[in-house]
Amino acid sequence: MPRYFLHIDELDTDPEGTELPNLESARQEAMLSAREMLAEWIVLGAEDIPLKIVIADEAGAVLGTVHMRDVLPRALRGET
Repeated sequence: MPRYFLHIDELDTDPEGTELPNLESARQEAMLSAREMLAEWIVLGAEDIPLKIVIADEAGAVLGTVHMRDVLPRALRGET
């Protein structure tokens, strides 16, 4: 099973990675992580937060990005 690394703002913040069946599973995991982190930062009153989670493979190649704004409810993203 492939190993994916979910780095916060392209920093090597996930040194161990997670074995997941495919890239879509890694994207879902990144979105869940983004929601959890964003909720915690809101509770803590953080002013400056990371803007994205970068999904990388074992070789370090970037496979995708989840922006924090993508996990907000539609009304808060400015969409109708």
